[in-house]
Amino acid sequence: MRILFIILLPVLLYPIIILYFNKYQDILIKSEFAAIERQGLTLTKALALAENQYGLIQNNQISSPALQSLIPKVNYGSNMRARLFNMYGNLIADTKASMKYSPFVKVSPLPSVEKDISLKKYFNNFVFLFSNIISKPLNLPLYVDNKKFSFNNFPEVIQALKGKNSKILRQDNNGKLFLSVAIPVKNIRMVRGAVLLSVSGDKIEKELVDLETELFKAFGLILLATITLALYFGRSITNPIVKLSNEADKIAEDQNNKSFNLSEFRFRKDEIGKLARSFFKMTNQLQKRIDHIAEFAADVAHELKNPITSVRSASETISKVKNASEQKKLIKVIQNDVERIDRLINDISAASRLDSELSRIEMKKTNISKLLETLVNIRSSTLNCKINFLKYYEDVYVFGNENKIAQVFDNLIQNSVSFSNYKQTINIRLEKNLEDVIVLVEDSGPGFSSGSLNKVFDRFYTDRPKDEKFGNHSGLGLSISKQIVLAHGGTIEALNRLNQKNECVGGSIKVTFKESKK
Repeated sequence: MRILFIILLPVLLYPIIILYFNKYQDILIKSEFAAIERQGLTLTKALALAENQYGLIQNNQISSPALQSLIPKVNYGSNMRARLFNMYGNLIADTKASMKYSPFVKVSPLPSVEKDISLKKYFNNFVFLFSNIISKPLNLPLYVDNKKFSFNNFPEVIQALKGKNSKILRQDNNGKLFLSVAIPVKNIRMVRGAVLLSVSGDKIEKELVDLETELFKAFGLILLATITLALYFGRSITNPIVKLSNEADKIAEDQNNKSFNLSEFRFRKDEIGKLARSFFKMTNQLQKRIDHIAEFAADVAHELKNPITSVRSASETISKVKNASEQKKLIKVIQNDVERIDRLINDISAASRLDSELSRIEMKKTNISKLLETLVNIRSSTLNCKINFLKYYEDVYVFGNENKIAQVFDNLIQNSVSFSNYKQTINIRLEKNLEDVIVLVEDSGPGFSSGSLNKVFDRFYTDRPKDEKFGNHSGLGLSISKQIVLAHGGTIEALNRLNQKNECVGGSIKVTFKESKK
């Protein structure tokens, strides 16, 4: 948004500048009309005095040179054209008609001597052209500079002969402005004639061009500043993004390179730094996923290799054994190993889908108290152990997926049953501690060996009772439970239950979630 605002700022200001040009031109035109009218009033007062004393207008005794001689006396300059009309509208004198017979020397300043710099000349021409396009008023009357006067071209003279001051702005065929002011010559409240003063708009055009030149210089500075800021932002924003993209491409192309070489951006406190940190976090997570998949594949290969090796050995031996009972034993071994392979494949398939399922599950506020109560009621009728649900709070909520949380505790209950004797009791305790919800699944089995407390959640790890048939469990139940708990932001740990004599009286799995308030 900052880049967009900086780039569009000159464009947004440009219409305001154009409106300012037009407004400033209107101010100049009004000021010029006021100045001409003031000088015209001075001139008409002088003519009125002369008419009152000598009757010069009535007798047509004022010549063009005489009228021209009065122009400098009003302090406006010799570039003003004055025309005098009698009360009947007849043109008596015109300062332009006999300028070549003027007794006054016209003094014009010489242009300043300076080198003609082509670039400056082109710039001035451009500004002048631009000024003509946007600053000139539209639909102005045409200024006709004929030697023969016509009231059709100058209706303001008619208004002056009626006793009213009148002014009109015109332009010629070249677009040059002309300001005309007609003022009545009054003598004892009678109109004796009228004076028409005409001045070109060169002064206005020059002031506008000077103003627009300065504004264009300012616009050039703004444009230069905008380009500079754009380049700066390009270096500070675009370049880092390009580097991040290049590093991502390198990782995609090079299978051995799984890390970003952009530590310089990680400590920035802006959006680029946040983006770089997100990239680092993403790549680390991807690397962990890749390592997890590699470890999982290695574990799967190891677990499948044992029963397959056993099947191969038994199948090779069965053809060499002639004893029927021995052959039956080998066939039984093959059948057990095939069942074990089938069980492993099913469990591995479920475990491999777990990652993708956890990334898509919908989580919501779940009443874990009612969930555990329902699960206990269902499992109590299907298992050979008694299950006690000990809850100290009626309604306790956690944020998660109800089905996946139920899968965790179903795995833990069945694991506890497998370590318990017939009709033994399994306790499920629901507790709260500050902002945590704690669920304990306790059994009365042999507990965990000292070396297995940190390994029971590893994939394919099995520490089964000695009297249990080998291969009945894949060792993925607790691993899947841990994966689900971690996806819900919780923790899971294995503990041994001890009596007052510090003797193990059973095992316990402790699951902790963050409580979700009602």
